[in-house]
Order: sequence, then C-alpha cells, then structure tokens
Amino acid sequence: MTQWCAISVMKAVLCVGCTEVDYVTTMDKVDFQCDRCSTQNGMLQRSGRSSNVSTALRLLGANVELFGVLTRNPTYRMILDDLEQRGIDISHCTFTDASPPFSTIVQDRWTRRCTVVYCDKSFPYVTAADFRKLDLDQYGWVNFEARSPRETCDMIRLILDHNNGRDERDRIVVSLQIFNSFEQVVHLIAMCDYVFVTKYIAESRGWKSPLEACEGVNALLRMPRNIRIRRPCIIVPWSSLGAGCMTTEGEYFEVPAHKPKKIIDRVGDSDCFTAGFIYAAFVRQRRLAEAVDFANAVASYKLGYVGFDCLGHLPIDAVKLPVRMRCGSEVSSDDEDNGDQLNSCKKHLLRPIEFLPEKSSIAPTEKEVPIETSQLSS
Repeated sequence: MTQWCAISVMKAVLCVGCTEVDYVTTMDKVDFQCDRCSTQNGMLQRSGRSSNVSTALRLLGANVELFGVLTRNPTYRMILDDLEQRGIDISHCTFTDASPPFSTIVQDRWTRRCTVVYCDKSFPYVTAADFRKLDLDQYGWVNFEARSPRETCDMIRLILDHNNGRDERDRIVVSLQIFNSFEQVVHLIAMCDYVFVTKYIAESRGWKSPLEACEGVNALLRMPRNIRIRRPCIIVPWSSLGAGCMTTEGEYFEVPAHKPKKIIDRVGDSDCFTAGFIYAAFVRQRRLAEAVDFANAVASYKLGYVGFDCLGHLPIDAVKLPVRMRCGSEVSSDDEDNGDQLNSCKKHLLRPIEFLPEKSSIAPTEKEVPIETSQLSS
C-alpha cells in the first residue's frame, strides 16, 4: 500500500455545470468562403467545461461527481454511457428530454487552430434548490462554471454557510471558471477561494499579460487587503506563455509553460489545466505556484494527444521539469529563481507520483484556445 492509496477515500470534487456535445472535424485547410469542402475525419463526443474537468480529474485519480442537467434523449445516450464507463458519479444530476447544446469544431490539420461554431440554444441549468438537496459533507472542493449568475451565487452562499464556523480542514474549497460574460459574474469572484480567468476574457478586458490580468481582477475587489475579508487566489492561463497567479496576499508568480514535443489536439487543453490545478491543490495539497506548474504540465502533455485518455498514462517525467518562476515586480524576460517558493516547487513536484489508470478507452474533448470563432461561446 502506498502513501497515495488514501486518494481513493478522499472527499470528492464536485463539478457544477453543463454537459454538451461536440462534433470535431479536421480539414487540410479551413476556408469558409468556398461552397464545398472535404474533411479528414470527424467524431461526436461528450464535452462541456465541467464535464471535461470531471473527465480529466477522474483520469488523474480523483474522486469526482458531476452535478448538472443531463438529457434522456436516446440520440445522446453516448453521454450517459461515457460518464458511467469513466466512473464519474452522476447520481444527483437532474434530467430533461431536451437535446443538449452542441458545437461544431473545425480544426486545421497543420496549424491545429480551431474554429468553433456554437449553438447557444436554451437548455435547463441546475438550480440552488437542486443544490440544497446535496450532502455537502461529502465534498472537499466544488468547481463552478460562470453560468447562471443568480443560481451560482445562491449555490456558493450555501457552501459558505456550510463552511461557517468549521475548522479549516473541514471547509469546502470553492473555485470558479470565468470564460465568458465577465461583467455578469464579476460579483462572484470575492465569494470564491480560486478564480480561473481565461486569456480570451483578459484580452477582451484590455489586459495584455497575465500580470495585468491578475492586477485587474484584484483591483475589482474593492476592499483593501489590510481589512481581513475573503479574497480569492487568481489564476490566469496564458497559452504558450504559461500562466500567472496571485495569492490572497497579493503576491504574484508567473510560471512558464511546459513545451509540448508536438501539438496534435488543442481541444480541451484549458479544462485539463483546471483539472490539473485542482488535483495538485486538493489531492496533493500543493501551494498555489506549485499547483499552477503542475497544471501547465498536464495541459501541455494533453496537447500531444487526441482526447483526454492520455492523462491516465501521464509519465512522471512530465512533471519533473525544472520549475522556473518570475515573481511580482521582478517579472522580466529573464527567468530567475524565487527563493523558498521555487525550492518548495522542486521539492514537491519531484516527489514520486502514481497516476491511476482508467479502464475506459473513450476520449472526450472540448473546444478551447486558441480560437477563431464564427460564433463565440463558452
């Protein structure tokens, strides 16, 4: 028995959000001006941000539950079959006869750039009333999509009420993925422990770097730091540049990306980043910058394979790369060590890691960066 056998009995990670369907196809050259095009191949697969994060977390070895609205429509039976085969708990999901939202993702065979055509159809979303029925003692971490702001706000408040007066070890950690409609969900930021802000959102706000994005989000938290109120850690993945992160005390770290040997499939890499961070921070109890570095490694590794199943066979060497960080005002073109934080990263990330293999060979993916959108969605 290894020290990591306890993973199987840990509290679960609850992923709250949508499950969708993607049709992914690959073309030699993407040209929407022509009347007729041919594709190399195509496949229909389960997607959705929370759905994908659940898949990646399960492949990494975490206990996962997906909480959302699923369809009974027999055309999309593959969604339920895939979730069941992967061992993702859906026992508290609600069901509808409506067909789920879907996307058509066209990927260029050579550049691997993705064009996403999203059908933003109306589909039911879980409510706080549904969430209230859950036994929150079962969960150690709850990850939300930035959808349905009112319902999400009420659900987070239920968690905060649950955490009130509890020991730090018994509190539920709350994370939020912001990928669209920033203005509508900005008031949720201060309610969370961790906030993920995509590069697309940052650039749409005029933030030109991870540092600007972290400082910009921090500036939205109106109360000064010397007033002891709840403040989140801010995480901003920035594609090939890596990611920036800011602690609750305002200390900034920039963690360079792990360069993949070859980019095969970009679909869903940011969901792998989110899952990698949650796994490192919750299951392995890593500190912020350490968890971001692990997340970078997981996302980079995924880029070299189609789908997510590769994460079940992630080699230890993928997380043994030297950790290089730039800190706060010292951010420059030169990579410099950052004292204790850097040494801690090396110490913990070089520790042996066992990834639990999955029996399933089905590979769900999702739409993601870098994106040219005909109709931008989540």
